[in-house]
Amino acid sequence: MPQQKKEHVRAAIVAAARRRFGEQGVKGTPLATIAAEAETSIGNLYKYFADKDELFAAVVPAALVAELRTLLREQVEALGTERDVGQLPPEHPYWQASARTRAFSSQHREELLFLLRHAAGTPYASFPDDVVADLVRLATAYAKRTYPDLSLTAANHRALRRIYRAYVASIADVLAEEHSPRALAEATRKLATYHLAGLRAFFTAAAAVHGDDPA
Repeated sequence: MPQQKKEHVRAAIVAAARRRFGEQGVKGTPLATIAAEAETSIGNLYKYFADKDELFAAVVPAALVAELRTLLREQVEALGTERDVGQLPPEHPYWQASARTRAFSSQHREELLFLLRHAAGTPYASFPDDVVADLVRLATAYAKRTYPDLSLTAANHRALRRIYRAYVASIADVLAEEHSPRALAEATRKLATYHLAGLRAFFTAAAAVHGDDPA
């Protein structure tokens, strides 16, 4: 009679893989290490997952990746045409969208850390660049509706890409360094405050400048 699979054993394997993948990547994590951390045998692990690819799909499902990108879009779009986040009332949709993103980031810290730092060689290898592209596109749309006199040049677009590459890298740093939900929420809030203040200064300056892109 085949041995019945136990949900708590499967959950322990997935949780161990999530931690290891987030810290060491997929290639750098032997299945034996995951089995040991889950307090089971490698033979028993194979009863639940045929190979590392199948385990990876359970740890980082496509729906999770799609949800994160949706949350980021909703957060930026919730700004509307507001320029100064610091002046928004607590009930403003932006703060509600920000809270949802922070809660998601706390709940899925290890998966997000994997996606941002260790996804090379997996179907999500382009994830950091994809997020940067999303944020640049969303920021550009925000700027166009918020700063009527703004005409973004090619140089402005390059600068935005650099800004968001640094921002996404900083998010990965926060995920790696802040382990408690409270510390993670506080660090991401401070990072976002700093980022938005800089972005406001960038768009204000760009809107005041006229002429063609010299590059």
